[in-house]
Order: sequence, then structure tokens, then C-alpha cells
Amino acid sequence: MFNRSLLVASLLAIASPAAYATQFNFDLNNDAFEAGFGTAIGPGAEVSANYMYSRPEGDLADIGIKATHQHEIHKFSIGAKFTKLWANNRANAHAAAIGGDYAITVAQNLTVSGSAYYAPSVLTSSELNRYYDLDAKIAYSIMPQADVYLGYRAIQFRYSNQQDLDFNKGLYIGAAFNF
Repeated sequence: MFNRSLLVASLLAIASPAAYATQFNFDLNNDAFEAGFGTAIGPGAEVSANYMYSRPEGDLADIGIKATHQHEIHKFSIGAKFTKLWANNRANAHAAAIGGDYAITVAQNLTVSGSAYYAPSVLTSSELNRYYDLDAKIAYSIMPQADVYLGYRAIQFRYSNQQDLDFNKGLYIGAAFNF
């Protein structure tokens, strides 16, 4: 009985997000590569998971959840994400950041978006004073299931007793696949 219940629960967990939109994305620049996944978990709710490798700085992973609202050409979201840093030359750190996203469709197949997440010292590990992640991009939908984009990103960890870490700062290109 337990095995059957576990099987049914697993199938429901897998099938439920399949009814909603899912996105896989990747982007890169000279120093970093990011891959991510996002899916709606219900009307007005999304979860995401991302991994970024930065050649000089280390590895970064985050898991987030946010409430979303779409109104005509505007899409708003607010939420939180847990970020874990495995730094090459500084103390490893983690942060629970709060923030949101905004996107506007400015023309057919063309979207401009931005996001900002911030964690003050009370929401970071003891080594950090604060963490922020800022992102702005312009995306062009080349087909209903695929977008290409150009963006600018700044991710910084501010340490208490060490030099601050600009994990990634600069332009990047990428693609998103929507299912």
C-alpha cells in the first residue's frame, strides 16, 4: 500500500507542473555559463532553479519561488530565492534574497525585462554583509517555443572581513526554450 501511494504521489508531482508552462534557459559570456529551469506550479506561482559557473570566481546555485501576475503586455512577480556560493578564493556563502521581476512586451516578439534580488546581512551567512543580483535583458522570440536574448547582469557578494566578490558583472547572450 505504501509503495502504491508513493507511486501515485510521485506521478502527481511530475504531472502537475506539466500542465503549466516550463522554461529551460542558458546564457554565457567570456567568464560565465548559466543554465536554469523554471515552471509554473499553479495559477500565479512559479519555481525556478539555476546554476552558474564563473571561471575565476566559482559556482553559484539558487532555488526560488515567486508570485506572478500578467496584465496585458506587463508581467510582474515578487518572491524569494535561496542562493549558495562555492567560491574559489573566498569563504563560501549563502543568502536568502527577496526581490522581483518585471517584463513588458514592447513590440511583437520583443520583450524587455529586469529583475532585482537583495539580501541584507540578516538574511545571509555570517561572512556576508549583503548580496545582490541585478539583471536586465532584451529578448526576441524567434518562434513560439524559443527566445534569444542579450542582457547585462551584476551579482555581488559583500563580505564582512574579506574583499567583496563581483561574481559576475557584464553582458551575456542566451536562449530560452518554452514548453
